[in-house]
Amino acid sequence: MNYSEFLSQICRKMKKQYPDASVSIRPVLKNNNRRLDGLLILQPGENIAPAIYLNPYYAGYRQGTPLKNILEELTSLYETHRCPSLFDLSLFRDFNHVQDRISFRLINRSSNPDLLSDIPFIPFLDLAVVFFVTLEDDLLGSSTVLIHNSHLALWNVTAETLFSLARANAQTLSGCEVIPIERLICSGPEQETVPSPYPGQIFVLSNRTRIFGASCMLYEDVLASFSDTLQDDFYVLPSSIHEVLLLPMKNSPPVKSLLEMVRDINRTEVAPEDVLSDHIYLYRAKERRLGIVLLAG
Repeated sequence: MNYSEFLSQICRKMKKQYPDASVSIRPVLKNNNRRLDGLLILQPGENIAPAIYLNPYYAGYRQGTPLKNILEELTSLYETHRCPSLFDLSLFRDFNHVQDRISFRLINRSSNPDLLSDIPFIPFLDLAVVFFVTLEDDLLGSSTVLIHNSHLALWNVTAETLFSLARANAQTLSGCEVIPIERLICSGPEQETVPSPYPGQIFVLSNRTRIFGASCMLYEDVLASFSDTLQDDFYVLPSSIHEVLLLPMKNSPPVKSLLEMVRDINRTEVAPEDVLSDHIYLYRAKERRLGIVLLAG
């Protein structure tokens, strides 16, 4: 069974299981131009439904997972995450209601041409600052909604307004932390956020939730404070959209080695939709400025 036949079979089986529901499979454009197919099951009296991405299930099917088992897992996921009531979508139309819930994240600019054509963004180095709203609901819990150009037209605001709000909200809601990498790898007693550094030590910069924490690169005061503590310039290595690594320039490996390391990790360790950049960055303490590091020649 090829992929198209697999999708059709899933859709037919789920329609049979939920005869009163609207069952469809819709393409979804994710970060880094990753296109997934989402199964949507919308029951009467409901206006939102969880998207269950089928691409990994086809990979499992190709590796021998029976279709019956896949259908059982899809049913379990749907029943766990469905919202059996009307969600008040009017709240999202009111800018006064959502402005305190607007936040931002960083994605790669050149890897997302289609997505960026439909959403507001602010350029930053080789990246783009994009915006989302966090919604809280008793049944849904916490979920995020990406802000599109259509929302700007509805709210009559600009990307610059979103950036100003998101910057303040993100610091309040999730903050920023600089932590020695050993503290994340090994358990141990609590340490200061930025202890006295030694040459070559690696630190992790992220937010408290570890979700979209690479956006902490946007806080000049955080970078400046870290540089003052180091009394040195430092490299910023993009680990993923969720965190970056800070490496004091003194006694660090050559730039070429750092670039090769980042690119290798992006291709072997990081999920495609979580890759931030193949570039590395350098914070110059005297200039109070972060820039892209380019190899000569």
